[in-house]
Amino acid sequence: MVYATDLSKEQLKMGHNVIMLMPGIYNGKGKSKIKFFKVQEKLPVYQIINSHPVNLSGIGNPSDFIKEKKENNYRDFLKKNNIEILHVHSLMGFPKELLDEAKNLGIKTIFSAHDYFGLCPKYRLFKYDGTLCNDFNEGKSCVLCNYEASNRAIKSRNLLIVFPLGYRILRKTYQLFKRSSRQSKKEYAEKKYYQKLVFNKNKAIKFVEFRRYYIKILESFDFIIFNSSVTKNEFSKYINLNKLTYKILPVTHSSIKDNRNVINYKPLINGKVNFLFMGGLVKGKGFYDLVNILNEIKKTHTNWQINIYGNYSGINLDNFDNNFFKFYGKYSYKDLIYIFSNSSILIIPSKWKETFGLIGLEAFSYGIPVISSENVGFSDLVEDGKTGFIYKEDSENEHLKKIIIAILENPYLLQEMNKEIKRIGFKYTLKHHVNEIIVCYKNLLEEKL
Repeated sequence: MVYATDLSKEQLKMGHNVIMLMPGIYNGKGKSKIKFFKVQEKLPVYQIINSHPVNLSGIGNPSDFIKEKKENNYRDFLKKNNIEILHVHSLMGFPKELLDEAKNLGIKTIFSAHDYFGLCPKYRLFKYDGTLCNDFNEGKSCVLCNYEASNRAIKSRNLLIVFPLGYRILRKTYQLFKRSSRQSKKEYAEKKYYQKLVFNKNKAIKFVEFRRYYIKILESFDFIIFNSSVTKNEFSKYINLNKLTYKILPVTHSSIKDNRNVINYKPLINGKVNFLFMGGLVKGKGFYDLVNILNEIKKTHTNWQINIYGNYSGINLDNFDNNFFKFYGKYSYKDLIYIFSNSSILIIPSKWKETFGLIGLEAFSYGIPVISSENVGFSDLVEDGKTGFIYKEDSENEHLKKIIIAILENPYLLQEMNKEIKRIGFKYTLKHHVNEIIVCYKNLLEEKL
C-alpha cells in the first residue's frame, strides 16, 4: 500500500523508529511467525509468515481467513522491538492474535480504514449485480459475489514475494497471451452470476462468521482513523462508533505537491470543455452511466469532449463516437501535468462507496475543479458550487446531467472555481498529514484520546 509506505518513510525521516509489517508467504501449514524480509530505502520490512491469506479476487473458503494462530512468535517480536504503537492499515492478512498480544502488552493500537475488507470479503461493499451491498442476506450474497474465487491469486502473491522480478516478467508474458480472450470470459462470468444457483448454506454461515471475526477486531482497536465521512458512515452500519474513539482524516501520498500555479488553467481548450475521467472503466466506477449521460447530452450540446484514461482493452471502441470520446489508455504519475493541462474538470462518478479517491486530490493539487458523486470520500474536500460539484446519485442520473449541462452553457464558471481552489490553503502534503498522525500518536500515548 503506497500510503502506508509513504507514511512510514516520512516518519523515519523525522527520526522515529518505524518497522513495516506485511502479510507474507502463506501455505496454511505450520506456525505463524514474523520474520525479517528486507530493508527498503532504510525502512526495515518484516513479513508475517502464514498469517491469513490475501486474495483481492475474492474468498473461496472463508474459514481460511479466520483460522486461529495459536502457534506464533507475535509477542516475542513486539517485546524485542519495543513497539509502542501498532498502526494497522488493512485487515487483509491481519491475524487477531497479533492485536491480542499487543493489547496484552499495553501497546496502543490504531486502525486506519482504507477499504472495507472484514465487512466485505471483496473489500468494496459492491455486489455481483452492480448494486451497493446494504444487506449481505446472512452471507448468501457473499456466496454469490465470491462464486468464482480461487486460490490462484494467493499462490501468485507467494511467487511475487519470493521472485519479484521474475514473476513480473512471467506475468506480463502471460497477460499478452490471455488478453484476447479476457472480454468473452468476463461476459460469461457476469451471465453466470444471474443463473439460478444452489446455495451452499454452510458457506453462507461461514461468511457470517467471517464478518463477526473482523468486527470483533475492529471494535478492539484503541483508535480508528477514517479517511472520509463516507468511510465512517459505512463502518458505522456494522460497528457501534459510540463506544469507540475515532477521527476523520483525509489521506495523501508523497507525490502530491502544491502545483496549483504550475499550469495555465483554461476552462475551454480549442473551444471545448474537456471533461476528464480517470480510473477503471467499470460499472462500479460509474463509467457506463457517465457514457449514457454524455450520449444524451451530445444531442443538444456539442461543445465538449471527454478524455478517458484507463485500461480499455476489454472495450469495443467502435461503440463510441470518437468526436467526443477520446481514449488514452493507462497513465503514470508523471503524465498528470500533461493530462491536467488539457482538462477543464474531472468527473468522479463512482457508484460504490469509494473510501477516498486520491485522483480528486491530485486534480485539486493542479487547480482542476472536480465533479464528485456523494459516494466518493474525496467529496469531503469539495465545496459544492465553489471548488466543484457534489451530486446525489439518482436512478436516472438527472443530477449529474444537470451539472454537466450547466457547465456547457456557462463554461467560465470553471474559471472561478479554479481561482477559488488556488485561494484556499493547501494542507494536503504528506508532511502536513504526517504531523497530524503524530498528534494522534502522542494523544494516544498520553491517553488523551
